[in-house]
Amino acid sequence: MDAVFKEVKVEKVSDKIVNQLIDLITEGKLLPGEKLPSERRLTDLFGVGRSSLREALNTLETLGFIEIKKRKGNYVKNMDGAVALNPLKKIMQVDQKRIVELYEVRRSIEQSSAREAAENRTGEDLAAMHKALHLFNHSAEKLVFSWDDEIAFHLAIARASHNFLRLHTLKSIFDFAREFLEPVLHGFICSEERMNTVFSQHTAIYEAIEAQDKDLSRHLMREHLFGTNKKLSDFFQEKKMRLL
Repeated sequence: MDAVFKEVKVEKVSDKIVNQLIDLITEGKLLPGEKLPSERRLTDLFGVGRSSLREALNTLETLGFIEIKKRKGNYVKNMDGAVALNPLKKIMQVDQKRIVELYEVRRSIEQSSAREAAENRTGEDLAAMHKALHLFNHSAEKLVFSWDDEIAFHLAIARASHNFLRLHTLKSIFDFAREFLEPVLHGFICSEERMNTVFSQHTAIYEAIEAQDKDLSRHLMREHLFGTNKKLSDFFQEKKMRLL
């Protein structure tokens, strides 16, 4: 009988901070790449001393949840296994048409994100999507394509799906593909017609998610990304023909 009981141990303050921050990251309340509040602010928010906070942050960095950048701050780390992606990156550099395949993977994930977001979104999620829409439109009005504004909208949807692994996987794809995709997308999106089209598509997706129409949300996301995927295929096909 006695064997089923375990000794109760008093948890260290730093361990409580670690557990709380891990919960916030896995629940998607702290996004990959997001900067944490300053150490001074965190000590106030947690109601702890600086030594306990720093011990917790060091533990989180060791566990791979955050990255501590000197004189820049502390950032939530992508759960992507960056080292494992290095061989894939080399393949992309040699054979860039593989980016089209990567984009197809992204499209599959995002269709699921949109559908699940329509079912699970909260008021806070909708506010994040709306903010991203506003930022994209602000850039679009100047005919400036902003990769960060574009991706912010898609990550807001992934976050609204409330699936930790989906969010981090998608963020990893964006970070990994940025150097390959950003120049290409910038080239064929920066026109008034195309910028307006993309903004209209984003708005329609947002409205479908807001209305909790799961099938429509998925369909609109598929159509939105299908067009870009075709343009990528055409781009690399033309590039190949020029080299022949």
